[in-house]
Amino acid sequence: MSGYVARVRHDESPGGDVGLDPLVRSAARRWADADPLLPEPVGFAPNSYPLLTVSDEDGHPVAAGSMHYTWYQPGEVGRIWGVPDQHWLTPIIGGPEPARALDSLLTSWRDQLEDLPTGTGSESAALVSWPARDVEGIIPLQRHGLQPYTVLAARQRRRGVPPSLPPRDVTIRLADISDLTQVVGLLMEEHRYEQHFGGVFLQPDTAEQTRKVSARALNRSRSWIWLAERRGRAVGLLWVSPPERSRWARSLVRARPIAHIGYAVVTAAERGHGIGTALVSQAHQALDSHGVAVSVLNYAEMNPLSGPFWHRMGYRPVWTTWEVRPALALR
Repeated sequence: MSGYVARVRHDESPGGDVGLDPLVRSAARRWADADPLLPEPVGFAPNSYPLLTVSDEDGHPVAAGSMHYTWYQPGEVGRIWGVPDQHWLTPIIGGPEPARALDSLLTSWRDQLEDLPTGTGSESAALVSWPARDVEGIIPLQRHGLQPYTVLAARQRRRGVPPSLPPRDVTIRLADISDLTQVVGLLMEEHRYEQHFGGVFLQPDTAEQTRKVSARALNRSRSWIWLAERRGRAVGLLWVSPPERSRWARSLVRARPIAHIGYAVVTAAERGHGIGTALVSQAHQALDSHGVAVSVLNYAEMNPLSGPFWHRMGYRPVWTTWEVRPALALR
């Protein structure tokens, strides 16, 4: 890494840092070559400070990253989905040696984490989201102790795909508020299974929080929650957020409009019978007919069921979130 110079800036600028424009353009070319679904990288916002930068031997920026800290107190919904203290790095990498530049940026980040007074204890994590097809970053991320944690996968719109039918005695329909108890039961089963992969942390109030969120969705005129029933008994569901409730995903993929699949659940006793495939097919028919260009979802990298299933359904990785716990385990 000799010759690369890392710096940290704490000053706030009134606008984006134009000095980083060549770096952003270089990163944009790399992203476009790696994956056409990736969005255009943008410069850092004025509140993206402290900002880490890495320059080459001639003083040209080859990497930059903004540090962001998120914490969840007991009772917050976000506490279900991760450790309380989360330290994020948003990197932009350019130049002729991206692996070397990322390595230097991660080293600088580690130095900054060491200087923080709080938030790096046993219930903390350091996280980086990296384009799944940008393979230049894999070895530097591994070298610094980060591990693949979750995947954001995407499926682009397809035309003329015939629907997959459920088993003969299974029906699929849109859920409504009368299905609240069954929906909550299925979601809690999903939460309990996801605990095995370190991405869900059940809290004493998780069931009640799940009930409140589900009730809001089911009270809408169209819930976008499909329920599978075998002889009147709920055996699976698929929960979709349509484009008007998935605007947050615009920074993750280039295509528009975007829908997000938040949950896909089939009870353990019913897996392997085609119910999940039929649920997804039903949702895809609706999304395709509504002109949705791309649907996205997240799954745990270590979940042995999710990755193979979603790949069969036409999804492929776009982003991988890498993580190390606690934050100071970053090397």
